[in-house]
Amino acid sequence: MYKRRKVLFFGSNLILEFLKGKNNFLKLKIDLHIHTNNSDSTGSVEEILERAELRGLDGIAITDHNTMEGVEEAKKKKTTLIVIPGEEIRTKQGEILSLGIRNYIEDNLELLEVLKRIHVQGGLAIIPHPTVPFFNRVRLRDLEDLPIDGIEIFSAITPFANFFLKRNIRLARNLGLASIAGSDSHFPETVGDAFTIVDSESRNIKDILNAIKECKTEIFGKSSEIKYKLRLIYRLFLKIY
Repeated sequence: MYKRRKVLFFGSNLILEFLKGKNNFLKLKIDLHIHTNNSDSTGSVEEILERAELRGLDGIAITDHNTMEGVEEAKKKKTTLIVIPGEEIRTKQGEILSLGIRNYIEDNLELLEVLKRIHVQGGLAIIPHPTVPFFNRVRLRDLEDLPIDGIEIFSAITPFANFFLKRNIRLARNLGLASIAGSDSHFPETVGDAFTIVDSESRNIKDILNAIKECKTEIFGKSSEIKYKLRLIYRLFLKIY
């Protein structure tokens, strides 16, 4: 049985501890939010896989915008990493992070329709960076009534990540949802800045997704270096204007 215990801060580092009973689970270190140059990252799939291995990760989730080409490319690479297929989807009401889907879901659909399509494919629907202004437009007051599977409580690339962490922990606790962390990497250098330890029965993606949904997670990470945050903000500014 898992019970949320406390959060410890060490400078920009964080540890979200859980009280755990004895088990035979694998503790898999997975960065659950990564982009490739198939959407808006500067990093190729090969660079991201190399960086993930260098950082000692057991797996990654490739969650590009508006495409799953990065996932397909990663499947062809020779790697020991677990690669969870995913997509960050822009709905009419805000962004949704999907994990474990098999097929691409287009942007600009109604939020409820996207959630339905994710679950039909056996995936998880996660709210990314939920309390960060301008980074998500999903209304927090609506979350209680939505079929959401988890909250990304720490996104390493977002501004003031540690500040918003505290809000996100409260949000996940109040909603009784799973908590995850990811780098939200848009540069290969930031892969693994934040990650989730998943207590899974195996390295099988279905078992990993089930463990996440059952809140069998520990959150680790640090805020990405400020130069990468500024680069991302600058690129977003250019895209808007």
